[in-house]
Amino acid sequence: MFFFLKKKTLFSNKFLLFIFILLIACSIIFQNLPNDIFKYMLDLSFGFNQEKVFFTYESLGEIGRKNYIYSALILDTIFPFLYTLFFILVSFKNNINNKFLIFIPILSGAFDILENILISKMMSSKSFEDISLYEIFFGSIFNQCKWILISITLLMIVFKIMNRRLV
Repeated sequence: MFFFLKKKTLFSNKFLLFIFILLIACSIIFQNLPNDIFKYMLDLSFGFNQEKVFFTYESLGEIGRKNYIYSALILDTIFPFLYTLFFILVSFKNNINNKFLIFIPILSGAFDILENILISKMMSSKSFEDISLYEIFFGSIFNQCKWILISITLLMIVFKIMNRRLV
C-alpha cells in the first residue's frame, strides 16, 4: 500500500500520525453512514448468532443492506489495512521486532477482511432464509479471531511501553 515510501519516512512520527488521522476519519465516516448502519454493524460485536444477523438483516431493510455491503467492501476494507499498518509501525517503534508478534496484527486484518466478505454475502442474500448457518458461524468465528488478535496486539504494545518506562 505504501511501497513507494522510504523506510525513514514510513517509520517517522509524522507518518504514524497521518495513519492515525486516517483511522479517526474512517471511524467518523462509519458513525455517519446512512440507514443507521453503524448501529447495526455485526463487525462491532464480539461474535454474532442467527438472531443477531436476522435482527440486522431486517432492521436495515433492502437499501440499508446495500449500503452496508458497500461500506463493508470499501470503507471496511481500507480500515483493516490502516489499523494493521498502524499496529505494525507502533510495534516497530517500541522495538517489538519478533516476526511472530508482528504477524499478529496482520492476521487480525486478514480475519477482518474475511469477516467483511461473509457479512457482505449475508447482507446480499435475497431473503434471510438464504443465509446459511455456516456463513453465520464462520463470520462470527472470523469476527472473534479479529477481536482477540487486536486485543493481543494492543496488550503487547501497552506492556512494551509500560516495561520500557519502568526500566
